[in-house]
Amino acid sequence: MPHFAIVIPNLNQSRFLPDAFESLRRQSVPFDLAVMDGGSVDHFDQVVQKYRDVISCVRSGPDGGQAQAIVDGCEIINGDIISWLNADDYYFPGVLDKVASVFEKHPEIDVVYGDAVHVAMDGAFMSYFPAIEEFDPRRLPVSCFICQPACFVRRSAYNAAGGINPALKYTMDWDLWCRLAATGARFKYIHSVLAAVRYYPETKTLSGDKKRYHEIWRIGKTYGKRLMPVSWLGFYRFDLSFKKDKTSREQMIFNGLEWMRTLKKKVFKQSQATLYGFYRWQSRIDGRCLIQFPMYGDRQPDRLCVSVSPSDSAYQVDMDSGFSEELYPEKGKLRINLPKALDFCHRIQIECLDRRQWELTDCSFQTD
Repeated sequence: MPHFAIVIPNLNQSRFLPDAFESLRRQSVPFDLAVMDGGSVDHFDQVVQKYRDVISCVRSGPDGGQAQAIVDGCEIINGDIISWLNADDYYFPGVLDKVASVFEKHPEIDVVYGDAVHVAMDGAFMSYFPAIEEFDPRRLPVSCFICQPACFVRRSAYNAAGGINPALKYTMDWDLWCRLAATGARFKYIHSVLAAVRYYPETKTLSGDKKRYHEIWRIGKTYGKRLMPVSWLGFYRFDLSFKKDKTSREQMIFNGLEWMRTLKKKVFKQSQATLYGFYRWQSRIDGRCLIQFPMYGDRQPDRLCVSVSPSDSAYQVDMDSGFSEELYPEKGKLRINLPKALDFCHRIQIECLDRRQWELTDCSFQTD
């Protein structure tokens, strides 16, 4: 069975680390874990002390940034399969077993990647990573369709591609995927949710730093051989979609980018593909949708509140626990009681009984 080398870079994100560590406790294949801390001034030491059973080594002190920390972490631990988790992200239960099985069955495969969910700070489901698609090296420099925490790379392929570029701050993962493809690495997509990625205003991705868009421009120009890469506009639109308090200027730009995106779909007759019932990049549902999210530790919410439209229809709700009930929205929200999660993961299916096309716009936790 493959042995995993997992790196978690951290800087003052220690409040999120327990979820990452707990998710690793729910794996049953061998792994080494390097926790690379940049000199946190929060309660990092106390958190790490509670999880010594899953940690192979810890380094804390000034470093050369996140990318350099990952490079260093990969070098000091063993493992045939390399991956890394941001401190605020975490795995679904049993993911390493699933990925290991793919690598075992397909020794010719160098990279395995799968689906991911976006979650709020408290772990509530937000959406699926919408850009995911089957591997196409021609599309890779245009669209980063591989979600980093849900991607695993053979060390041999990682070394052949030159590893992570420590000079990059935002696109070190996308840059690595492009170099892996350029060196002939073979990729395999599995249609299964592997990781949860937190999205909130303070994340590096949603910081709005212009350097991020410069790095995206560089990807298109270097690997896509494009003189005028415009893919960064799509990333900017996606980032703005998560920003609730947009300025008037940002709202105007977002509306313009939405119009351009809609026009592009019509002109090129792009398909309306769904992911677990969700239309990609939208809140619209086709028939029945599946909401999935891990839930670790003692912080178990009592219910999930789901904003739906139409608000005057009945909805069928089914859960892995055996719960099955017809619910009616209260003030536009379905209030779904959450029993203890089976295998630390909630899987909830929802279907509007009156319409095939309906909307799910928000999920939030509620505790009595």
